[in-house]
Amino acid sequence: MNYLFLQKNWRMPVIIGLIFVLSGFLLWATVIRTPAYAVYVDSEKKFTIKSQDQAEKILADIKSEQQQKCQQKLELTNKVEYNRVFAHRQDLVAETKMKAELTEALNFKTMAAAVVVNGKTVAYVNTSTEAKKLLAKLKKDFGQVEEGEKLLSVAFDEKVTIKEQKVNASKVSSVDGAYEKIITGTDNPQKYIVKEGDSLWLIARRHDMYVDDIVRANNLKSEDLSLDQELILVTSKPYITVVAKVEGERIETIPYETKVIVDKNSATTVRVKEAGSNGEKKVLYIATKCNGVVEKKDIKEETIIKEAVARVMIKGSKVANVASRSGGSGSLDWPCYGPVTNYFRSGHSGIDIAPRSGTPIRVADAGYVTFTGYQGGYGNFIIIDHGNGLVTRYAHCSSINVSKGQTVSAGTVIGAVGSTGRSTGPHLHFEVLSGGSFVNPLSYLR
Repeated sequence: MNYLFLQKNWRMPVIIGLIFVLSGFLLWATVIRTPAYAVYVDSEKKFTIKSQDQAEKILADIKSEQQQKCQQKLELTNKVEYNRVFAHRQDLVAETKMKAELTEALNFKTMAAAVVVNGKTVAYVNTSTEAKKLLAKLKKDFGQVEEGEKLLSVAFDEKVTIKEQKVNASKVSSVDGAYEKIITGTDNPQKYIVKEGDSLWLIARRHDMYVDDIVRANNLKSEDLSLDQELILVTSKPYITVVAKVEGERIETIPYETKVIVDKNSATTVRVKEAGSNGEKKVLYIATKCNGVVEKKDIKEETIIKEAVARVMIKGSKVANVASRSGGSGSLDWPCYGPVTNYFRSGHSGIDIAPRSGTPIRVADAGYVTFTGYQGGYGNFIIIDHGNGLVTRYAHCSSINVSKGQTVSAGTVIGAVGSTGRSTGPHLHFEVLSGGSFVNPLSYLR
């Protein structure tokens, strides 16, 4: 009888245990884990999301955005799959993150128009019409003429074609985006062999670069260079060169000469005996511009409208001594003091003196200011005529303290050292001309 009792009652604990196990499983499945969908792109699991509908909506949004950008029919090249799973709630990806990851992972193909330069594709736009519009914009912008000019021709220096093809939608740009890409261009690496007297500063200045760019491109640990060391100089080159030829006519000023009469009995001051006046001439020229920069200018004809009248000045005997000496006479004062970082040589018409930015620049001798202002690569520029064919010039100034027509005595502060114009760092580019020819300033400085 006891045996029958036990046989009947052992089932109860087992049943209760099974109920607890089942309840635990249901609790785990419903509370700790939740039904979800794993999203796969090309068989690679990307993330888990709450529902398939949610994923498909985000996918549709991405395609719609790409469609608006490309304005062409899109074809999804990836295989997107969903797999039902149970996942922890904290493992579910938010919609914003899913959208970002899917946008990165998905590839949409579309028909586009490639802009091909010398056989290489440099940009994609939506249609051939847009590509033609892009090329027309390049010609229009870089075929601009100044007042008094007329456009003779405008063309691309390279072979430029348009080719329709299927590409990844992410490569397609707007017309403006493709325009910027083309004129920004690509890096153009060049080899440079270090020569005697070279420094990173000098090399950077000659190639219109910055020292940091050279250091980065060559992974240099210091600025020390060795003779015959090979450097890589990386400059930017536009993908397309627009060559425009223009014919122009302009009125140019003929600057008057300054004649100096030396009075040996007077001090080293300067006084004006007769005021000069500029002349005028009409110049007819043909210029060749590459991407808006004048590369060549040929003068076809010059017609004098008004002759210039010379300015006559009386000056003390010091200038006579300056003009009559050569070969290191020490006749001019240094305009400022600092290391000489670049010397007079072929291709460099003066010396570079590199004190701190803002250092005062003093005129090397008494004279007459014939020019002040901004002058292209020279930046803020000053020209002083000292008489008897001797002229000094001061470039890259941060400021100018004198005016054209002003007479100055030796040592007068005329400006400050700067880095204006084509300059890779603060310095004074100092030039001396004798009889209209550049001479070595070190032959005149004391």
